[in-house]
Amino acid sequence: MAGCTHAPPAGPKIDPALAGLIPPDTVLLAGIRVEALEKTPIYQKFLAHRPLPQIDDFAARTGVNPRKDLWELLYVSNGKAGAVIGHGMFSDEGQQRGDNRFGYKGFNFVGNERTAILLINQTVLAMGDTDELRAMVDAHERSAGPPPAMAPLLAKMSPAAHLWAAYGGGPAQPFGASGNLRNVNKMLSLIQTGTLYLDLSNGFNGVAEGTSATEQDAEQLEGGLKAMIGFGRLSTSSRQPEFLAAWDGLRPTREGREVKVQIDEPEQSVDSLLNLLLGRAGAK
Repeated sequence: MAGCTHAPPAGPKIDPALAGLIPPDTVLLAGIRVEALEKTPIYQKFLAHRPLPQIDDFAARTGVNPRKDLWELLYVSNGKAGAVIGHGMFSDEGQQRGDNRFGYKGFNFVGNERTAILLINQTVLAMGDTDELRAMVDAHERSAGPPPAMAPLLAKMSPAAHLWAAYGGGPAQPFGASGNLRNVNKMLSLIQTGTLYLDLSNGFNGVAEGTSATEQDAEQLEGGLKAMIGFGRLSTSSRQPEFLAAWDGLRPTREGREVKVQIDEPEQSVDSLLNLLLGRAGAK
């Protein structure tokens, strides 16, 4: 009987209610296990009082209570259009009022030809680019989950990850074209495929990994990351040792065409890292 058992799929856990909506041309997947994340001591201590744009925007547009009725979010994109799928407790009244309602293959949309909200059922709802939402309807009940080409990327990540992303190729310049974010875009352009996962069970731990087309690109990417971390340390006052410790928790390395950043932040450094990434939390 042991020979007949099947090992669970490698990589992060993707809610089956959402996996069946992933279109076959997907090149970018990102997930947040909201319910599991909110149970971690790290979330309760450092994140509960911070604005979290991805979760907050979805909650505001759909009317769901993110700390009670939202269980998981999955972002799906083909590189040109994207949408967020949520698993939780939804109602038709929670959708935006006054928007145009239209149908596609028996499913109801609220919005327009550019962006919309799609109610799959009472516990699964999606919002984003209308073209991508239609692709989700096409995939409904036929999708076997993530495209096979993304399986090796997902297998690199921990099943315990609370936040994760996998990028299978295509345009990747999500930030503005000026200032420091321009440098981030430049580094992203050197990545052919990539993954990121974070586990907040005990500290702020994870790995970001990117594969470049050539070793020269990978060397340039590694150098850019080290320069960014070094500049961050130099810009940090010696009177702020907690910020210096946060920078020390980011360690880039390279092997051939692969560049990896080990993220290892103990609990005492988490608040400083979040201040660097998200800005200071609002008043509690």
